[in-house]
Amino acid sequence: MIETENIKYGIGINADYSVLALDTRKVENDSIDCVGESVARDIKQVDIGIQNNFLFSYIAENVKNTISICIDKDTPVFPIDIKAKADTAVAHIQIIIKKGIKTTIHEQITNKNFVGIIIDLQVEEGADVTYIADQRCNDDTYTIALRRAFVHKNAKIKWIDIAIGGAIANSTMYTLLDESGAVGETYGLFYGTDEQLHDISHTTVHRSSYTKSILKTNGVLDNKSKAIYRSLIDIRENAFNADGQQKEETLLLSRDAHVSSVPDLQIANSEVTCSHGVSTRNIDEQTLFYFFSRGIDREVARHAILDGHLSVILDMIEDDSIILRVADAIMQTYDT
Repeated sequence: MIETENIKYGIGINADYSVLALDTRKVENDSIDCVGESVARDIKQVDIGIQNNFLFSYIAENVKNTISICIDKDTPVFPIDIKAKADTAVAHIQIIIKKGIKTTIHEQITNKNFVGIIIDLQVEEGADVTYIADQRCNDDTYTIALRRAFVHKNAKIKWIDIAIGGAIANSTMYTLLDESGAVGETYGLFYGTDEQLHDISHTTVHRSSYTKSILKTNGVLDNKSKAIYRSLIDIRENAFNADGQQKEETLLLSRDAHVSSVPDLQIANSEVTCSHGVSTRNIDEQTLFYFFSRGIDREVARHAILDGHLSVILDMIEDDSIILRVADAIMQTYDT
């Protein structure tokens, strides 16, 4: 039997996954439709985010094959549409971005009920990749996603992790800065309503010298929604002159909404630059008064505050059409 009742992240911080009932689900072959070539199952480095996590272990054990994608030309936007063909759908997707390539990958998931995915990126020397994980699933669905990037010499990965919708949305990202000059930036945006759970984890591991990381996430919670945000910058013993910065800010629109933020630094040498910070705030009357004094009503003021809070992350997206679609989804959620 799969132990799915509860994941405990610390004192008073836990996520209940019992509703998934993974031990009763049947995974069929070819349960996901996605661009790429189907090859033999090829999940490497299972010690990174998989073997000690029952959710991702379940996905890895039930994956039948690997979907392989190679990007060898500069591409302004490379779409990856992950479409579930069954109520329980799992997949492992391997993406290789060749040396010196610049591209933006836009991932979207169409979910019937439960989707579990592991996505691995190999970012070769000098490549420059923006990866937009655009999770805007229906409110009655469950999405569990592990995304890992292995970043080589002078290469860069910029994650933009968007989590809107879904009864439970787990988004876990690992960035492995494996060679000198590698850069990893992770920007997150989450919006929770009703009784949604957003379980988000962003980790960057500096495994070489002169590497740089930024972790920044802004979230909004309304009604009785809940978010768990865990972030870790792990600087290894031989990663001299590494630079790691992390910050998380959550805006609460309801007294019943709740966020648990757990920032962490693990530093194994002294020749580094690091910082981290967390803040949680409400829309207070003093801020609203500023708008009222200028003839702006309460709802317009709340919209403006919300827009300002989330646009910090949305502005990291370079494609205007994607920004507009995500912003529209946020506003529709806010107005319901």
